[in-house]
Amino acid sequence: MIKDRKYRQKLIARYLEADTTVQEEIMLAEYYRTHKVGADEADVARLILMDYPKADILSDPERKSRIRQFSLTFTAVAACIALLIMWVRPLLVREFTMVEIAENINILMQLDSQNVESVVAEPKGTRVILTATMKDGSSSTFVMVRSWKDGSTRILARNN
Repeated sequence: MIKDRKYRQKLIARYLEADTTVQEEIMLAEYYRTHKVGADEADVARLILMDYPKADILSDPERKSRIRQFSLTFTAVAACIALLIMWVRPLLVREFTMVEIAENINILMQLDSQNVESVVAEPKGTRVILTATMKDGSSSTFVMVRSWKDGSTRILARNN
């Protein structure tokens, strides 16, 4: 059927109007890939072969195999990246020194020096839990963290 010039001309007209199915376009591409065409079809042949390069016209088992292979490769790469991040990130976020903890305790106490009675620091790995006790007996809890992007220290209020 595709070898019939009149049928091909109708198919080309539909293709140029974007009215063909993917299967019809693949059929045209396969024909142009395997047959010599006249000057009147050369431009359309180049156009459709750009839309459907050889790698796109694989049989279903070949296509599924390539998709499966790509999927496995992508999954393996993603897993390697995740492991690398899990390994490198703790190296980037280092624990706080006693000087840094003392500086941040001082900052908390200066925020409300008239009402803060004491601040207790409890190091927890790469975080420090700061508990400020007020003169009226109430307390507030803060978490001291380090930004892994620039290493700066941040104090975050926690809900009690």
